Amino acid sequence: MAKALGNSVVVENPKVELKGTQFTIGMRKRIPSKTIASAIPKYLKQTEKYLSLKGIPVSGAPFFRFYSINMGVEYDLEIGFLCKSAIESEGEFVSNTFPEGNYATLKYAGKNRGYQGNKALIEWARSNQLEMDRWDTDLGDTFACRYEVYWSDIETEPDHKKWIKEVAIKLK
Repeated sequence: MAKALGNSVVVENPKVELKGTQFTIGMRKRIPSKTIASAIPKYLKQTEKYLSLKGIPVSGAPFFRFYSINMGVEYDLEIGFLCKSAIESEGEFVSNTFPEGNYATLKYAGKNRGYQGNKALIEWARSNQLEMDRWDTDLGDTFACRYEVYWSDIETEPDHKKWIKEVAIKLK
């Protein structure tokens, strides 16, 4: 039976997972906390439009990567799509990677904008004495790599309560 997670449900328990390098294309932005819910879909659509104009099919899941989090103030994040290979950067569209390494991961489904999933993963990592690859900066909590990926096809599955999302934080 799936474990409840606020108004979401855990579909894959937290674990440590060795991940290879993952290519991405997206836009890096500093976004005020109060506008993040509207900013993410806007920048995903802009990235998708850019790829379409370049004749590059979207071949991977949408993601957002948190570089720094200053809760209640601002997020420094990248919003885009996973890619099968590197795509050349152009203008504000940046080719990047999630680095290879060990990650604490958790998959869940439901509506909560990631807060409960991230909170559950961080609590699990701390309770298992796992050291996240993070540090404090003027921008807040800063991470070597922390991201959330939407594994469900959000275009064909209109019910956001069924979307499967993965949160992952790189470990030291």
